[in-house]
Amino acid sequence: METAQFTLWGSQCQQMIAHCIATSGILTPYLEHGQILFKGSSTVSCLSKLVTGDTLRICGRWTKNGMKGALHKCKGAHFMLYRQGKAQKVDDCLEQTMKGLGPETLFITGANALDAFGHAALLIGSPSGGGYGICMPYLYTEGIQTLILSSVLKLIPGDLTQIMGHVSMRRCGFSYGMAYSLAPIPGEIITEIEAIQFFAKVQAQIFAKGGFFGVQDSTAIQIQGERDQVERVLTLVEYIKTLPEEPPVDHDSLDECNFPCSECGSHHSCGYSGRQNIFHKIGGKE
Repeated sequence: METAQFTLWGSQCQQMIAHCIATSGILTPYLEHGQILFKGSSTVSCLSKLVTGDTLRICGRWTKNGMKGALHKCKGAHFMLYRQGKAQKVDDCLEQTMKGLGPETLFITGANALDAFGHAALLIGSPSGGGYGICMPYLYTEGIQTLILSSVLKLIPGDLTQIMGHVSMRRCGFSYGMAYSLAPIPGEIITEIEAIQFFAKVQAQIFAKGGFFGVQDSTAIQIQGERDQVERVLTLVEYIKTLPEEPPVDHDSLDECNFPCSECGSHHSCGYSGRQNIFHKIGGKE
């Protein structure tokens, strides 16, 4: 039995999860006999790039300026259906697509929050939940399997089933950028731990989080197993450390919104666009 420890920062954690899932065999039944519906997030885009060769468009994101949307309505897919080796953007026909999906479908999404009770949630900044609002009832009723790819960096204190009732973009009076609500995600959560244990016959543990000098969102991981399995993981870690820091997402969707932009009308309580109800001193302006 051998033991190894290593650290990964945020984008490396995303790549670790994606590479482990892509090579684990979890996707094989759906690739061979069904289909996979990818929903855009930085982690899921890492996986879609590996599986389909295509990246995904991201919508909301956090930057130094707060919780922001995309500046432009770009052409990349936020929802991509992959079937029989072909990728199809289904953003504009999402409702019709969901009506045709069932137990032979794997829905893969990221998450913005995890709790210690096994719950996961997505941030919702669009009226009626946007694209995910269309998907959600089908995920609960049609037997669609869901994988939730998310780093343990998304772990928050408390019970999400209680927190969701208190977080509302409609009740928010001020936000640096978009105000959000939370929506539940049904499915199996895959963090770094589960992903590594799918990838190799090792026991994995996260034993610390933190960092310094640009890697403040780092995760410390310990693995134990036979030497060949431990070294299999370490070989992947070495490869991941050579990858670009920026995750592979649709490049046109990276620019963040700034006032004025096409989406300002749907961003409730944004202090940058003057839609807040309180605190009108943002940026030193009264």
